[in-house]
Amino acid sequence: MTRFLPRFLSRHSLGQRLLWMGPAVLMVLAVLLMVGAPPAQAQEKMSEQEKQMLAQLQEMNQADGYLEAHRNVKQPLELLGGPLSFTIRQSSGGVFVSLPDHRTLDPDVFGTPEQPLAFTGTPGMTGVPVPLRGVSDGQFTQFERMSPFGDKNTTMANGNLMLQATDRTATDAATTDDEVTLKASWEDANGNTYAIRCCEMLVSAGPEFPTFGGVVTNHMLHGFTGIGTPLMPTEYTYAAFWGMGAVLKNGEVVDKPRIVHGMLTEYVRGENYRLVSDSEVTPTRRHFHLMVAPFMPVQGEHKFQPKDVATGFELPNGMELPFWHVMFENLEIESQRGE
Repeated sequence: MTRFLPRFLSRHSLGQRLLWMGPAVLMVLAVLLMVGAPPAQAQEKMSEQEKQMLAQLQEMNQADGYLEAHRNVKQPLELLGGPLSFTIRQSSGGVFVSLPDHRTLDPDVFGTPEQPLAFTGTPGMTGVPVPLRGVSDGQFTQFERMSPFGDKNTTMANGNLMLQATDRTATDAATTDDEVTLKASWEDANGNTYAIRCCEMLVSAGPEFPTFGGVVTNHMLHGFTGIGTPLMPTEYTYAAFWGMGAVLKNGEVVDKPRIVHGMLTEYVRGENYRLVSDSEVTPTRRHFHLMVAPFMPVQGEHKFQPKDVATGFELPNGMELPFWHVMFENLEIESQRGE
């Protein structure tokens, strides 16, 4: 198999490679992406052939060259125009909490079965492999695995958010002068309080897509951009961060360290809080997304692996919610240039 793959990969288009490898790739990715499946068990179920197929998807990641040029930069340049500091608060009202669901696939982002797009990198985190896409009438329909990105959600009370951050460093680098302090919490119907604290350190260089020193302002993320999962719509992002933080329940840390991602974006929800396609984004409204994804970076390697979040929140089926994807909408926003 090792000798065969290079010849196979060089002779055919990316779409043909994944379509023709379909059954085997589908089997391994089904194991990897099952909600609630512990990563160690998933890895044990994979044969060497299946592991190599997964590695090929990760090695095809289009951002690798750019990221490699920036990872060891010790003195990164500052943001043009100087530092931008901002504060985002919510002190009253509830939050929307995403539940596991299938994501409808936007043809503008994912292409067609004949010309697929956005399929390289770690499945579910950076791309969506072709074999994990439903197909009907010559079009992709939905992501065939549950993820944090879909229409199902619930509301929780007493949403509180305090984010103070500064964007100084312009690009990915080994060091950063960006800063983030985040405290966020919400409460379920039984009176349990869930919280996220960040950031002990920032993700100054991204494993599979840029993180701009840990904080980025006035940029586009997700969707067709290749920055973050394409399962979210393409969205103008006023401010975003990636850092290492902690997950709490009733004041006790239940998972640490975890990658925490937050972003203030244009509005990407529709009727009944449906997650919209790119053509349905509302540019004149904003909301804040807080994400602790069921993935972690692999130590010493530039890729992710599945790892469910210990949230402490029980789903109706008795399983634990394996991620947090929480939206805050009752916002106060301040920003200024300079220190």
